[in-house]
Amino acid sequence: MHDAAEATPTPKSDEELKELVSLARLVAYARENARDLNAEFSAYCLDLALGALLQDLDKSGVSFSHESGQDTYLLGTRH
Repeated sequence: MHDAAEATPTPKSDEELKELVSLARLVAYARENARDLNAEFSAYCLDLALGALLQDLDKSGVSFSHESGQDTYLLGTRH
């Protein structure tokens, strides 16, 4: 039996990738709010969820470079 993580990823459409990025932004925002509220366990769980979303995006070929600042926006850094 094959592990789901080892399975060949199904190519995602542009719309699906946009949805994943939007979901990652939402989770990142919630994580930052949880940190601000000192809800440590919630922030930890949201951190895990964000990591999983970023892995999914990475497997789909989406990358965020530090030079462009895209990762800062994605990860929900508030100004």
